[in-house]
Amino acid sequence: MFYFWNVRIKEAYHQLQQSIQPLYANREASNIADLIMEDITGWDRSRRIIHHDALLSEPQLERYTHCKRELLHGRPTQYVLGHAWFCDMRFQVDEHVLIPRPETEELVMEVKKMYAEILPEKDHLFKMVDIGTGSGCIAIALKKYFPNWDVWAVDKSNGALAIAKTNAVLLDTSIRFVASDILKEAKTDHLPAFDLIISNPPYIPVEDKQDMDDRVLDHEPHEALFVTDEDPLQFYKAIIAFSDHHLLRGGMLFFETHELFAQEVAALLEENGFENIAVRKDFQEKERIVLGRRPGASL
Repeated sequence: MFYFWNVRIKEAYHQLQQSIQPLYANREASNIADLIMEDITGWDRSRRIIHHDALLSEPQLERYTHCKRELLHGRPTQYVLGHAWFCDMRFQVDEHVLIPRPETEELVMEVKKMYAEILPEKDHLFKMVDIGTGSGCIAIALKKYFPNWDVWAVDKSNGALAIAKTNAVLLDTSIRFVASDILKEAKTDHLPAFDLIISNPPYIPVEDKQDMDDRVLDHEPHEALFVTDEDPLQFYKAIIAFSDHHLLRGGMLFFETHELFAQEVAALLEENGFENIAVRKDFQEKERIVLGRRPGASL
C-alpha cells in the first residue's frame, strides 16, 4: 500500500537532489532533479519556481517516489523517464535500446550539412538505410530533415525495432523497418540499393568495460555497445561488404566510430576503393565520424 503525505514541489526537488548527489556531480544532480520534477508536474522550471509551494498530488507523489527509487538503484535517468531528447525530438527509450548521445547528433548533422544543398533528382527517389537503428533516432531525424527520402532502418533486435516503430509513429515519420543481422550478410539480400548508408554500430572493445560507468554497464544493451577485442572493426567490415551490393555509384557511407579506430575505419574505406574519405572530430575534439563516397556517377 502507498501512504500519501503532503509534499511541496520545492521540498520534493531538494530531497531528490540531495538523495542522488552521492551518485552524481552537483550540477548533474540538479539537472536530473529538474528533469524529474518537470516530468512529474508538467511544469518547466520557471513555473515550478512560481508555484514552489504547490503540493504534489497523490499520483504525482507515487511517480516521484518511483523515479527516486529507480535513480538510487543506478538506473539511467532516460530509462527512468522513458524518453530521451535527440535533435530536439523526444524519443521513447528503454533497456532494449541505447540512450541517444550528442555525438550521434553530430553524425546526423554531418549528413544534413552534406545534402542540404543538393537538389533531389526528379526521376530518382533517394534511398537511405540506417544499420543498427536502435531507437530509430538517426533514421527518424533524417526523415524529418528530408521528408522526400525513402528511409529504411535495420536492426537485429525485435525489442529495439518495437521501440523504433513506436517512435516513428509518435514523431509522424514513415520509415521502412527491417529485422536483419548485418553480420549475416545473406539475410540482407532482399534489401535494395541505397544512395546513403549510415551506421552507429557497436564499437567498444570489451577491455574498455573497466573504465565505464556502472549505469551504462548494468542497463544499456551490451550487444549494441561492445565488440570482441579480437576484431573491433567487425561491424564496419560487414557494412562495407554490404555496401558492395547495396550502395549505388556515387553513394555515401557515414559511420560513427570509437575515437581510437577512426583512422583504421578510414583505411578500410580506402582499401575498398572509396574516395573523398574524411574523418571528422566531435565537439570534444575526438575523431568520431568517418565518411566516404563510392566511386562513379550516381544512377
